[in-house]
Amino acid sequence: MSNEDRTDASDASADTGGSSDDGSRSQSGIDRRTLLRTGLNTGVAATLVWGAGTANYVSSDDLGSITYALARPSPDADPTALEPRTKDVPIAWHESLRLAFDAQEAIHDLGLSPLISSFVVPGSHDRPEASLSVNATDEDVLERIDGVVSSVPIDLTVVDDVPPLPEQETDVDTAYEVAALEPDAVPGGVVCHSDGSAGTLTSALFDAEDGSRYFATSNHVYGDDGTLEDEHRGEPLDVRYDDQREQIGEVVRGYPAADLVRVEPVDGFRPTTEIERAEPSQVIGQFTRDGLADLMARDATLEKLGAFSDHTVGEIEGVNAVTCYAGEVCKPGQLVWGDEDALTDGDSGSLNFHEDPENPEEYVLVGGINNARTWWPGGDFTWGTAAHHLLEEYGMHF
Repeated sequence: MSNEDRTDASDASADTGGSSDDGSRSQSGIDRRTLLRTGLNTGVAATLVWGAGTANYVSSDDLGSITYALARPSPDADPTALEPRTKDVPIAWHESLRLAFDAQEAIHDLGLSPLISSFVVPGSHDRPEASLSVNATDEDVLERIDGVVSSVPIDLTVVDDVPPLPEQETDVDTAYEVAALEPDAVPGGVVCHSDGSAGTLTSALFDAEDGSRYFATSNHVYGDDGTLEDEHRGEPLDVRYDDQREQIGEVVRGYPAADLVRVEPVDGFRPTTEIERAEPSQVIGQFTRDGLADLMARDATLEKLGAFSDHTVGEIEGVNAVTCYAGEVCKPGQLVWGDEDALTDGDSGSLNFHEDPENPEEYVLVGGINNARTWWPGGDFTWGTAAHHLLEEYGMHF
């Protein structure tokens, strides 16, 4: 989806539920219907897979390997030495997922202004039919989509009457400040401040090329709906300790399409790879796109520790999303999860995560950064940029 023809954030929103699938209109002005196509065969024990110009039938019991995460071998290891974590999944499931990812890319390339979001909904491992959830302001968008997408079911939500984003004030006195301000070990999950707003600090953000570590939070914490790139360079980032603010860094750059701001540590402060109050608290790496889809296929949950709402848990609702709900820039590589209660104002910048499958008592793997939540009737989810997209697009990781 292109950004040129977008309306302001207060005019563009979407819904993932709350109305019937028969095309009926709800009081919130949200109309939901499903466009079904011939997808992967989920009712028989074989699936048609195309590859290298030859069609091959694979049994639903056949397994193949995916890289589900990238992780450091130990917490103190070189941040540039990420190692792939692999697992076996049904080939039919993975092929269905690949077709949905391809369809999502084709829709994105159309640049249709009525589209305000689309994301992939993976099938389960035993019923491997992935689909697309599309939100738009005009149902005629289906005609354009139909020309580029085939063999993938599409669930369309038409949104035409959504209230603007309400203005709310946060009480910073209730936020979780850092428990102990040790300059060489500042954790994520605590309140952080720009000159005019508050958010939640991520754990250490690394440059994948040279291993440099940075502080980070949501770019919109610095205002202008998160659209700033270099204009806020040098502005301070503070944390609170013992009810006093302490500067820990200066802005290097903002990334509007990811709603992320990268902050250089100052005065000897150093971000740590821990999320305060999480159990376990140590971040060891992050999930890949396939890894997030696998979590969703298994109904696994994500957690987050926000500076204002603290600990919440929720299921993944969609992966590889493109969202145009908030801000002036559409955002690719998004992760949709939980409900609107998973996040509150001031939690922006917090990370969502899941226990490390190989070391569940010691480490967690990051799913992504939390940037926003729904505010309209019928909408009930939280979203933000997935960690894998930060690595693929910007060369940064957790």
